[in-house]
Amino acid sequence: MGQGMGEIVQAVVNLIVAAGVVAALAALPTAGPRTAVAVLLDFLLAAGLLRLSQAQTWAAIATAALTAVIRKIAVAGFSVPVRRSPPAAGARRD
Repeated sequence: MGQGMGEIVQAVVNLIVAAGVVAALAALPTAGPRTAVAVLLDFLLAAGLLRLSQAQTWAAIATAALTAVIRKIAVAGFSVPVRRSPPAAGARRD
């Protein structure tokens, strides 16, 4: 029974990852890269947590935690405004 449930969870995890890629690609043109990356990482985190429910190993726990950290860093990085340096002295503006 446990083996069958593991196969079902793995299939659902694969569906969640595929749905995340599709959702991120759909969000990209309208919402921009920040939102698309956040959507993808949310789906990946969900898949990782679902996988963690079956494979209770330190590697699975570390993978789920790392996904959460990457998501936070990526979203924070996208929220930092881009500063453009002023043109050099004597530079021409066309």
